Amino acid sequence: MFESIKNWLNRADQHQADKQKLENEGKDFRVPSETLPQVFKYIFFIGLACLNYRLFSHAVPGLWGQATGVVAVMAEAIALYSTHNFSRSAGVFRFVLGASGLVLMAFCLVHGTFSILDVIKVASLSAEIQQYSRVVAFPLLAGLLGVSVVAITMTHPKNIIRLKQALAHMDIVTGRAQAASELELMRAQSVLDQAKLDRQRERTRRESEYLSEVEKLIAVEERKRQMVYAISDQALREALARELGVELRQSQGVTQHRANQQTPNWGPQPTQRRGNGSVVD
Repeated sequence: MFESIKNWLNRADQHQADKQKLENEGKDFRVPSETLPQVFKYIFFIGLACLNYRLFSHAVPGLWGQATGVVAVMAEAIALYSTHNFSRSAGVFRFVLGASGLVLMAFCLVHGTFSILDVIKVASLSAEIQQYSRVVAFPLLAGLLGVSVVAITMTHPKNIIRLKQALAHMDIVTGRAQAASELELMRAQSVLDQAKLDRQRERTRRESEYLSEVEKLIAVEERKRQMVYAISDQALREALARELGVELRQSQGVTQHRANQQTPNWGPQPTQRRGNGSVVD
């Protein structure tokens, strides 16, 4: 009974000990190092590049063979770059690296095999290999190298980021240009509207001045007529009417009409006779 109680009290210590043991096991675990395979990989690629250069420099004498060998070494370098970064890439860039490395590596292995067979005197360079090295090798390797370099460059993550940044900046610049264009259009429209408003104001002012002058002319004409109407002398009235351009007939008719209007209603009214002879007051 006492042993059971002791075990129950020590269960936390046992759990901590098991946990520490697991942690120690995890710390003791080590991933195998890749240093040695990486060193051998570089040695292999360097040796293969040397064999490629030897093949073309021996098969094609002169500067053309050396140039073909340099292109073969560059293709080998791209193949090494592709295999080294294949596990560090993803997406389209990973696919391009794999395809470029596989194709270039295949050509380099074939060229290296021909070269090493010639070095160890197992098989000499045949006429077909020499013809291939002089005519086909340089344009073929240069084309594959160019396509691989362009594809790797275009799909590189840095260039993808630059492309996205360029698109974003292009949208910003386009938006700013559109805003500036709209602002300039609004300014031009404002100038046009202001010009229309000034034109309407000038027209209103001119018409107002014209109406004012017409009102003055009407007032002057009325004063002339009043002056003519106020003259009691017939000869003087006719002379002044001719001088002022007032028609005398109109003035006489108006004067008589006003005189009739000024006659009081309480005065003696003329008698009128009806047709039957009766008198109407």
